[in-house]
Amino acid sequence: MVSPAPPDLPATPRSFLFLQGPLGPFFRRLGRRLRGRGHRVLRVNFNGGDLYDWPCRGVVNYRGTADDWPGFVTDLAARNEVTDIVLIGDCRPLHVAAVEALRAWRPSIRVHVFEEGYIRPDWITLEADGVNARSNLPRDPAVIAAVPEGNLPPRFGVPVGQSTFRMGLRAMISYFAMFLLTPLFRHYVHHRPDMPSREARLWFRRLLGREARKTRALAQEEELLASGRPYFLLLLQLNVDKQIVNHSPYKSMRDYMAAVMRSFADHAPADAHLVVKAHPLDNGRDDHGGDLAALAAETGLDGRVMLIDGGNLFALLGGCRAAVTVNSTAGISALHRSVPLIALGNAIFNIAGLCHQGGLDSFWTEPSPVDAGLYHAWRNMVAYRTQVNGNFYVERGIWIAIEGSLPILEGAPEAA
Repeated sequence: MVSPAPPDLPATPRSFLFLQGPLGPFFRRLGRRLRGRGHRVLRVNFNGGDLYDWPCRGVVNYRGTADDWPGFVTDLAARNEVTDIVLIGDCRPLHVAAVEALRAWRPSIRVHVFEEGYIRPDWITLEADGVNARSNLPRDPAVIAAVPEGNLPPRFGVPVGQSTFRMGLRAMISYFAMFLLTPLFRHYVHHRPDMPSREARLWFRRLLGREARKTRALAQEEELLASGRPYFLLLLQLNVDKQIVNHSPYKSMRDYMAAVMRSFADHAPADAHLVVKAHPLDNGRDDHGGDLAALAAETGLDGRVMLIDGGNLFALLGGCRAAVTVNSTAGISALHRSVPLIALGNAIFNIAGLCHQGGLDSFWTEPSPVDAGLYHAWRNMVAYRTQVNGNFYVERGIWIAIEGSLPILEGAPEAA
């Protein structure tokens, strides 16, 4: 059900250019709300999945090459007097090129970047200019400790439900549409390395095996927690995640696991185990289990490591001594529970007082504690400045997120 438009319409209509968004109808519905409030809205589709998600009204289908794209988008923006760009994925090559070209054309143009929520579940991220490693949020502990949001009560959102299954279904449909409509967008190069047909097959297989994985992960988790074995939690990400590709020292999750396991073998207590948790949106393209077994044999950790493909993150965090991440937002869940954490990449929370700063070797025996006061100030700063209640995939979450995004998108622009 669509919520009614707020009575106060914007005094100055703007012109929004939408690029690629979350899989599904979120961007299309958000664009419709903005159009209904008097703004001009234009969308560029780059592939069949984009076209499936936003097939009509205000659509331009770009079928050219990557080399021609900056000139094309600049001309399109000039003809439509674009004031704002809206996108998800600030590291996608087409988005990077568009932002660079349009800022050269109009330095005051506003860039609105959506992403999955820093705080989960029930939140999405909406920031100006960039997210994650490109975020404008301060990293200095002294600055964070003094932010005005630190004196506000914690911000809580309306629960909107889990979206992992719905996102997987959206992904499968989108990649199938991308594959079918390849002839219409023959110059398009996807920001992920796999062909659309393979992505669709991977997601289809992943969804088919969902219940079996859940059952196995739950059994592993229950056995682990009941055993009382001391363990550290290693949080995996996706090899194709731009946070790994662009903002980490690792080429892959195998490289990450190898570095952590070598240090663990040499410096962790002899009775400690290492529990590796797969990312919930991993589509199975990479054999983490095989890599883990080979690395365990190589480092002498046979019998001391295990992979859980699923499981309850909060329960696993509750039972662990400490956690390791590259730059996953799952690390924030660890901080929220005062679980000592080390972040090995460029993460917005890799800050002294929140994360261990002494390197992996000392982390296993002397992990730095989480400063609760600093974390409260940091979380409030993030929540009040960058988070919107809702999600991209569940109906209730979509409409809540759209209404929460409007005041931010319609905020006063900088002077041209």
